[in-house]
Amino acid sequence: VRYVTDQVNVPLLEAVLDALGEPADVSVYPDGDGAARAVLATTRPTHLVAIERPGRSRAGDYLNMRGESIAAWNAPIDDLFVTPSRAITIGIGDGGNEIGMGVARARFGRLGRLEARIASVVRVDHLVVAGVSNWGGYGVVAALSRLAGRELLHTPDAERRMIEACVAAGAADGVTRRRAPTVDGLPLEVHAAVVELLRWAARSSIIRA
Repeated sequence: VRYVTDQVNVPLLEAVLDALGEPADVSVYPDGDGAARAVLATTRPTHLVAIERPGRSRAGDYLNMRGESIAAWNAPIDDLFVTPSRAITIGIGDGGNEIGMGVARARFGRLGRLEARIASVVRVDHLVVAGVSNWGGYGVVAALSRLAGRELLHTPDAERRMIEACVAAGAADGVTRRRAPTVDGLPLEVHAAVVELLRWAARSSIIRA
């Protein structure tokens, strides 16, 4: 597994990987035309997975759920998903403005003018939508656990450590905009409980891979 992000997010991603005891193999997305082709040619990925990653709107901007431009803090990493390659593409999101939501863009357009404006046009092979993007990622891992026949999902304690590490590294909640151990306005213990629920589900017949 390799991680590609923009410079502003490197400290956060490295903090999370450190909290999990994983190697901090994080690459900064390069500048300039042809960046996506260069990354794809060098890494030759079998899968591209984007979680809560802004995807360009129809106007070509990167917008948050409030309709504000966040292009200044987001490199055009979605180019990896629109540049032809053999990789299977997966997008995980919760608001409509993320990579992959182009698959459901027509539905967002019917929700209202704001939703239509922020909706990403970037499509993927497989779209996962969740109440919180993190939970969608965890759901995928829970399904992989059943396929592998062993636990792959992290523990509730690891979830707490990851969130706290992000905050210590400078992260802020996207909803409250506060540097606090919350995600999308929900307290740390809610996310720890979702992890535990998915771990139990993966051990049972609730999740069918």
